[in-house]
Amino acid sequence: MMTSRARFWPGRIALALFGFLPFAAMELGLRVAWTHQPAHISDPFLDCSQLSPLFELHGDIYRTSADRLKLFESTQFQSKKGSDTKRIFCLGGSTTQGEPYKHPTAFPAWLQVNLQLIEPTQRFEIVNCGGLSYASYRLLPMLIEILQYEPDLVIIECGHNEFLEDRELSGWKQASNIKKGVIRIARSSRLVQFASQCVADLFPAKTVAATATQLEQEVDALLDDQGGLEKYKRDELDVQSVVKSMRWNMAAMIENCKTASVPLVLLVPTSNIRDCPPFKVELSQRMDAASKEQIEWVWSHATNAQKEQVENLDGGTDSSESNAVHDLESILALDAEHAAALYWLGQFELGRGQIERARQHLIDARDADVCPLRAVSSMQQTIRELANEEQVWCFDVDAMFQTVSADKLVGNQWLIDHVHPRIEGHQMLGEHLAELLIQKKWVQPLDKDWPSHRAVVYRERLKKLGEDYFFRGKQRLAGLILWTQGRARKGLIYPQTRPNQY
Repeated sequence: MMTSRARFWPGRIALALFGFLPFAAMELGLRVAWTHQPAHISDPFLDCSQLSPLFELHGDIYRTSADRLKLFESTQFQSKKGSDTKRIFCLGGSTTQGEPYKHPTAFPAWLQVNLQLIEPTQRFEIVNCGGLSYASYRLLPMLIEILQYEPDLVIIECGHNEFLEDRELSGWKQASNIKKGVIRIARSSRLVQFASQCVADLFPAKTVAATATQLEQEVDALLDDQGGLEKYKRDELDVQSVVKSMRWNMAAMIENCKTASVPLVLLVPTSNIRDCPPFKVELSQRMDAASKEQIEWVWSHATNAQKEQVENLDGGTDSSESNAVHDLESILALDAEHAAALYWLGQFELGRGQIERARQHLIDARDADVCPLRAVSSMQQTIRELANEEQVWCFDVDAMFQTVSADKLVGNQWLIDHVHPRIEGHQMLGEHLAELLIQKKWVQPLDKDWPSHRAVVYRERLKKLGEDYFFRGKQRLAGLILWTQGRARKGLIYPQTRPNQY
């Protein structure tokens, strides 16, 4: 026989469901009648209220705002898109911008060349929004802005710059996956979106938590100051929270593009693991004094042996190399995340033809770098997983460069420094993105032989740039190398002319 308590439950459930009916009706009504505007807040633990739009209107043309030209190149586009125009926005960091060169040789420019060859009767307008040192949390407000400018496609490149600025990550440390999931589901509700927009319009100062890190107008990178490398501390790195933050912002970008019915392509970044040693190596302060002393002694012995081997005209002996490998392995037995030991062990294994072992050690060396200027493995995997989960287009730039690199290890052959592709690499990326868009039926080739025509177009385009363009690029590369060492500010203005020739 049913108890009196049990008889009450159906009624209580029905009453609770009835109470939700008004909210369900409002949700349905807003989905039908209200045009959702993308959310204005990105990372929930960041205050983006100081960020101004990237573009400003001049007559019927949008131009890069004058106060943003320190980290962005000047670009422009019509306020009203022509009926024969397909407009693509490329968002990202210095790789998108084309560093150490600029827009004319960056992959968005080569993508445009290839798209015009694919569909000559269609006008393609590609807007390069690559900003020096821009990370995912700065790209999201930019994406929300550019969705107002009638994009037909968005391409997003990020991952390398997530550790550049000093920002409070305690929120991401404390927030559970369940909490962040609930927040994200709530943000997808039209009722929540409508209420949030009303609050933001009425009380803009109340839309961000008081404890959030306030972002300045432009990037304040740790390496922008002399001795900036010293600000990176191994025990203070919180890779897991940084990856969580990046995932949140990329998921929000995907959500906003889906809401606006704009297709997007996520790029999985690549980096130089073969020829780029770690930028900073540091022992953990939690390690006991005896272990530290032993590691330092063995490291000194290993580096001295390596110098002797390099200076020996005969190239050293197998026994000396074996001793060096033994020293490096003994260091890793005490400290598995010693970035330099991982890198040089990988180099020795590479010389011995132990490719797979070398690959893993070189990847681990990048991931253990105390100054992480290259996207770590967990970031690359996060982008792949997000693209798969959200069913959005994705192109694996790292995999592309691996297929054309010796031993499938990306290095100086294709990258000009630690992350930036050579011009030939940008050309190849532009070509592969064009082929991806054909595969996705975003464009339709009118001439099946279109790839055979691009060599001539490339040659003419490079010829028009002139020698000064490439000379200034080499100057910027020299400054960029100093910046990675904490010895110069990024984005320095270099002389615009060549020195006198003798």
